[in-house]
Amino acid sequence: MDLILQSLKSRTVRFGILMAVLSVLQGYIGFLPVSQFWQAVIGVGIASLIVVFRATTTMALRDK
Repeated sequence: MDLILQSLKSRTVRFGILMAVLSVLQGYIGFLPVSQFWQAVIGVGIASLIVVFRATTTMALRDK
């Protein structure tokens, strides 16, 4: 349980959870009615944010 609570302090983990929720919403109810072009743009944005979060990480989850 402690590891889960520590993990939630991470922006990267919280972002990943948000992406999972949005993916489920998109898959089941078409939450975002966007074209393939914008899906690609959103995908690049998500990937870029993950890289930025990883680059700014200064400590391991177990140390939070």
